[in-house]
Amino acid sequence: MKASINGPNRKKNRIGDKTAASNYDDHHIPITSSSSSLIQFKVRSLDKYQSTPLGRKNMALTLSNGDACYFTVDPHDITDSGYRLLQEHFAMTKCSQVNPSDPVLIHFHDIPIFILRANPIYLSTSDNHENENGNTIYLSQAHCHNHKICEDTVYSITCCSRPPPVPVLSSSPSSSSSSSCKYNNYDKLSAVQIQVFLRYSKDGDQRQSFPSKDISQRLMDHTLFNILTNNECLVVSIQDVDLVCSVSRVCTIHNSQDPILGSSSSTTEITSAEACLDEPFRGRVSVQTEFYIEASNSDAVHIQGSKTLPEGSLPEDVIHVTTCDDEWFPVRRILLAPCLHLTKYVQAGRGKYKDLGELSMPLVAERSPDAPEHGIHCKVDIDCCTFDRILLFIMSQLYPKEYKFALDLSEANALSQAAEELGLISLKDLCQSQLSSFASRVRKDKYIRFSEVKARNESNELLIIVDGMVLDISRWIDEHPGGPSIIPSQALNIDCTCFFEMYHVSRQSFLYLKSFYIGELNPADLVQLKGNESVASVGFLHSLRSYTDQWRVEIEEHVGDHIHKSL
Repeated sequence: MKASINGPNRKKNRIGDKTAASNYDDHHIPITSSSSSLIQFKVRSLDKYQSTPLGRKNMALTLSNGDACYFTVDPHDITDSGYRLLQEHFAMTKCSQVNPSDPVLIHFHDIPIFILRANPIYLSTSDNHENENGNTIYLSQAHCHNHKICEDTVYSITCCSRPPPVPVLSSSPSSSSSSSCKYNNYDKLSAVQIQVFLRYSKDGDQRQSFPSKDISQRLMDHTLFNILTNNECLVVSIQDVDLVCSVSRVCTIHNSQDPILGSSSSTTEITSAEACLDEPFRGRVSVQTEFYIEASNSDAVHIQGSKTLPEGSLPEDVIHVTTCDDEWFPVRRILLAPCLHLTKYVQAGRGKYKDLGELSMPLVAERSPDAPEHGIHCKVDIDCCTFDRILLFIMSQLYPKEYKFALDLSEANALSQAAEELGLISLKDLCQSQLSSFASRVRKDKYIRFSEVKARNESNELLIIVDGMVLDISRWIDEHPGGPSIIPSQALNIDCTCFFEMYHVSRQSFLYLKSFYIGELNPADLVQLKGNESVASVGFLHSLRSYTDQWRVEIEEHVGDHIHKSL
């Protein structure tokens, strides 16, 4: 959640998701327990499907759903992929059949880049004979393009249906089922920006004109109750011309703010997305959704009644924070409220801070070049990366179910100093607890003898020596990415710096060292480690020490002695 995530200076390029069809069939399949195995379909062309006997039989369905996706279902075969997909859908939506306002939603690949609405087509015995393959999903070319998939290829799909929208009648704990549905459902789209271009064009074609209201109506017909996502493409036909409609931007109404879905007690709450000024990238189309239509290339296409979705503005409660390296963070006041030393900025315009004065008119040197001139401005003596971590910590405190924060010992000092600068007591306490653990674990008054290292290794502990540092990895060895056996078999009772370099090509591995560090090996025992002929490179040692010298202890027992084994 860097400055970028926290404001409009981040240029997001999120690819999204789409749903493009719903089911109007009255078939009913009993709900059974769903299978945990993969649901796989073979992708075939929708154009080819419409020319088959099965496609002609269901032509009315395909025409009513426009740019749709369809999957075959054998109601009598519980191993059929379509049957199992419906079971997943029923389990997620708590419904016994597919409704237009409650469509089957799926996505390809592990991450739901685009969400697709899928229509079931129920097969009879004769249909199965005509379509020997079964387990088939029919997609248009636009869908194949969106999902980056190929025809005549088998793919695994995931059901991501959500419960249908329901009113929240009460905010009491007893209304858990309603609040669960409200939480799980996709936010409704208030507006969608669409950029239009010709699906088929060639040089020399005359500029063509299309009414925006016709395109909007066709999009509404095709996508009502479905999910649209940024960068998704849909195809509509206007005046017998295929137009590609690309979703370039969406605006949503969060369920808690909806007059029907939201309860009166929750309308004043701020969501995590609103708190971090996260821009929406997907949502569900409703009858209130407005489409803003414009031409992608005005030289080729003219849109009658073209409209552009207005740019959003920052909320009134934003504080413009400038870090010491001149990065701009627009931050909502709720996030800075725990920072006691920023109280005058959080409470600006109220009580003793009613006179905004220099808070709203900072010196140019105190304001990032990216920050707007107006508003409440604050300069902090913290770099942007550290402030980014500060914001993540606060988000984890305010929204623990959605954000998690793990403090790495290597950043404890920097975050502790930043917490002191801001007056963020909870983070300072967390850092101090980590640092005190380090202080109590590390032996600062004397060196660790090699005989102790060997004795503890013989007593089922696991101590290794890296460049003179003694590291206790006993409780971590089972988590070692290389497995739990390689270190005990190669690195015990020797200087294993060369092995550390050999197996760890990235500085990322350095981040763990402080967590394992318990002290320094006695320089007098270094001679006992000379048996290892391999040595670490000079460049690696320089890189390692530039990181570890920040926290390695200096033993007063031998003042002036170098503690690095290789020196």
